[in-house]
Amino acid sequence: MQPAVSEEEIWSCSWCHAVTLLVDGALQALGLAQGPTPARLFCPQIVTDTGAKLSKSLIRQGRATLPEGAEPWMLDTRNWPGSLTEYAERLLTLSDVLFADPRHFFRSYSAAEIGRMMTTTTGSRTPA
Repeated sequence: MQPAVSEEEIWSCSWCHAVTLLVDGALQALGLAQGPTPARLFCPQIVTDTGAKLSKSLIRQGRATLPEGAEPWMLDTRNWPGSLTEYAERLLTLSDVLFADPRHFFRSYSAAEIGRMMTTTTGSRTPA
């Protein structure tokens, strides 16, 4: 039976350098990486005010508190204070900013900075 192979993988930037080589080697050693490796999209890492990776799973499990600067909607988008349409528009505008320069994908952003970018973005992707 042929194992399922993902067409793409999305990882935060904590995976973006040497770890990728280790993962590819391990998959090949196990016989799971037959043919070309999948395309990868490296996303900026979101960190707390102390520089630690924002762990949504630990916060949801009650093993960590929501750090200063982070907002409840970062864990559950239903908590966004505006409409779903506004949230989607702000997220797409933020994506445009991050995609504008590849250097944005090889750095970390604080939860507070992502919150600021999401709540102060006024641009629209909709043509006039």
